[in-house]
Amino acid sequence: VEAETAKIAALAADFRSRIADLPLMVCSESLSNAVTPLMTANCSAYDIFTVLKDEYGIWVCPNGGEYKDRIFRVGHIGQLTVEDNQVLSDALHDLVKRGILK
Repeated sequence: VEAETAKIAALAADFRSRIADLPLMVCSESLSNAVTPLMTANCSAYDIFTVLKDEYGIWVCPNGGEYKDRIFRVGHIGQLTVEDNQVLSDALHDLVKRGILK
């Protein structure tokens, strides 16, 4: 259990470091290693979810309700790897270049 907890914490830290330069804000008063909630400022979070799913084959967790267009979440539990973080980070950086994530 301790090794799995450390793996999850390392994956979360790795992902967060890879996206530090993106126009996204980690939004949580008590951040968990299980998930990273990300807030967009100038684009639709739901559109980011849809483009990642439809064009990149990457699933993140959309938000609902009043925050549907502001927040999406990235999980760090399960059969995920540092390579998965790299793939998602590359896709998010590509969305910036495409003008979708701004």
